[in-house]
Amino acid sequence: MEEFVNSVENQSFSLHPVDTQSAFLNIPNLMFFPNRTGSEDFMASDVLKAGFYKALSHFPILVGHLQPDGVGGMNVVVDRNNLNMPEYLESNSSTVSFETMRKHNFHWSAWPEGVATVGGIATANSAGVIKLLNVHVVRVNGGLILFINIPHYVVDGVGYFEFAALWGEMCRTGGTTDRRYCFDRSVIAQNIPEERTPLNEETIAVYAGFNPVADWLAWLAPETRGWLLSKAQFTAGVSSSTFRVARAKIDELRAQVNEYVAAGEALDDACVLATLVAMMAAHAHRDCALEQPQRGIVASAIGRVTGIVISLVSPEPTHRPVMMLSDLRKGLRLERYNYTGNVLLPFNTPCPIAMLEVPINPETLAQTARIVTRTYTATDPPTIGAFVDMVTRNPYCFTRPMMFMQSNPKAVVVTNELDFDIYSVDFGYGQPEWACAVPSFVANFVAIMPSPPPGIDIVVNIIMKSTVLDKIVAN
Repeated sequence: MEEFVNSVENQSFSLHPVDTQSAFLNIPNLMFFPNRTGSEDFMASDVLKAGFYKALSHFPILVGHLQPDGVGGMNVVVDRNNLNMPEYLESNSSTVSFETMRKHNFHWSAWPEGVATVGGIATANSAGVIKLLNVHVVRVNGGLILFINIPHYVVDGVGYFEFAALWGEMCRTGGTTDRRYCFDRSVIAQNIPEERTPLNEETIAVYAGFNPVADWLAWLAPETRGWLLSKAQFTAGVSSSTFRVARAKIDELRAQVNEYVAAGEALDDACVLATLVAMMAAHAHRDCALEQPQRGIVASAIGRVTGIVISLVSPEPTHRPVMMLSDLRKGLRLERYNYTGNVLLPFNTPCPIAMLEVPINPETLAQTARIVTRTYTATDPPTIGAFVDMVTRNPYCFTRPMMFMQSNPKAVVVTNELDFDIYSVDFGYGQPEWACAVPSFVANFVAIMPSPPPGIDIVVNIIMKSTVLDKIVAN
């Protein structure tokens, strides 16, 4: 560690308004590594720590302090005399075996207690500091669990797994790598053309309008904002279920759905699965509403009158948002820089509720999936430019999507992680056998992920209110 500290240089990273769009969220993931050979030196503590600090030297942004610039922007300031050193913990859980977790399909109920040291919201620790990197190494009988958390302030899933993979490489090679990383947010502006394509009205509506609560939250210091959001009970009554969808089933479903779309408009796996989950969630919400307990005559009358008044002030919605996060790397060709910043854009796709609640079959699935796909795939450079212009004009707007989701509790957010290098992390003893996020993240969140190699299935993790998720699982 001392060698790393001595190598750090003073510098400041000015975050882009795009970085802050989901900045209040963490990326709290776990990876499960079996000791396949029974090696006594399996992922030895000294090797892990040495490799960790060598990897950290390539990611200096992770030892900086968040510092608002006073006009809605955020900087990460690295001061070698006041480093924000990562939280690095190591523990043993001799009462838990890797084989037992495997038999339970790595369900969270089989994990050791306290393996995840932070939750889904980026909050300050007991010293009042938001750590930009948390690590917990948990040794169990027959293997190891590695918990890594990095806030969305500084990376997205791509940057997260780049760091994890580099850490493994440092342990395998003893500290040498040809990898180079870009933390310079100015490359976004450098790769946006002059042409602009107008954003859809629904996405603009998320960011526009009078919203004093959102503006107040954006004005707060990140530590205060994190504390308030942690008290908002985003995870109250939330549970998660993970489904492994066989490749043959996916191929069959996609082929059936594509029979109902025009030539050249073929739908991909992620969009078909995202739409399927959105429709299943809509059915579950409807069924839950129908099962509300019967009320007395007076209460029912009051409820009807209240409903009429509310409908006059705020009409019953006819559409429900499905927000499939788009990665602007491909649109702006940022892969060539190995850019690690947070570049996930929350384009809003309003789907008619009537379409979401119809019986699910290949034809109805195709009709709704086309709507989702048109928005998700419309991330060409001129459209990205329009989005960047919008959030740059009002840097305080980054809390608007969060407030939008709170006012639309049946909306669904989907992240496509099929291209993430989740299983490229290797500390010299092979790739993890399983990887996942913490079970209680935030409600209405769906992650579409690759299955562990050599499998070619797709893993879908759904996090929703328990009552809604129970309906989905039952169907």
